[in-house]
Amino acid sequence: MTISALATSPDTDAVMQELEKYDLVQHALELTAYGVTVVPPEKMGVDEDFVERLKTAILRTCERRNGIEIGDPETCTMRFSELNERIWYLLKEDDVFIEAATNPSALAMARWLLGRSAVLSGTNWIIKPRNREPLDLHSDAHGIPPGGGGIAHHANLSWLCTDYTGLEDGPTVFVPGSHLYGRATLPHEKDLRTTPFKTISLNAKAGSMAIWNGSTWHGAMPRDELGLRVTLVQSFMRRHMRPIHDWSVEDFSPEVRDKYPELENILPPSFYPWREENEHPERGAALIHTGTNPYA
Repeated sequence: MTISALATSPDTDAVMQELEKYDLVQHALELTAYGVTVVPPEKMGVDEDFVERLKTAILRTCERRNGIEIGDPETCTMRFSELNERIWYLLKEDDVFIEAATNPSALAMARWLLGRSAVLSGTNWIIKPRNREPLDLHSDAHGIPPGGGGIAHHANLSWLCTDYTGLEDGPTVFVPGSHLYGRATLPHEKDLRTTPFKTISLNAKAGSMAIWNGSTWHGAMPRDELGLRVTLVQSFMRRHMRPIHDWSVEDFSPEVRDKYPELENILPPSFYPWREENEHPERGAALIHTGTNPYA
């Protein structure tokens, strides 16, 4: 018996059917149990051309915004601080960022964590050169107090634009199951060199997507390899949370909206903020509905 085919729970059924359609059930199970999963390129439905377009768009945007010339990313020796300024608000820079944000497999996983009303909150890049400093363990679910871990409030969906092949790449590391603690790391838990928790490192090929619950503790190892590790970070949130970027689907042309119809869903009009009165009371029903079911 397939329960999602019985049409008893419309929101839950739709989320489950998307997972089955894109062969993501195992990854959804890993997200629930461990708080992190990695989906390979073939399940993301992408090829080398997409990865190259995405990486090129990131590097080109970095160069233009910061007035620098990266050159060959495989031999670049620039500092982290030079490459990671003005990293946010990428969706309007190139259509490939919209393509990445509306990828069907990515949205299926975001909706598993955050419900069908999941909102794209922010986009940024991480370009990591040779770097000797580790990044402390932390949670992305900022402001969620202890006890708020029953459901995911935030999800990180990161496109790997270069191979993560080993510790020399300075990979992201995770504490499996830490999303269940429902709190941020404490001072004595943060340092990767002394933390009492076991970690796993992210190893995957370019075109994969690393997905984790915003409450999952993660950090990064130092990078010894020459050249650049390039990642596109996409933050999704539940609709009741305030987005990082103040963007609207109306910011995009009708042609772009027709080409990427999911923009209408991940950049919905907001019910908030209220001033003297609410200008759009008709938008309240959609927000209230998200409080009825974690898959709504």
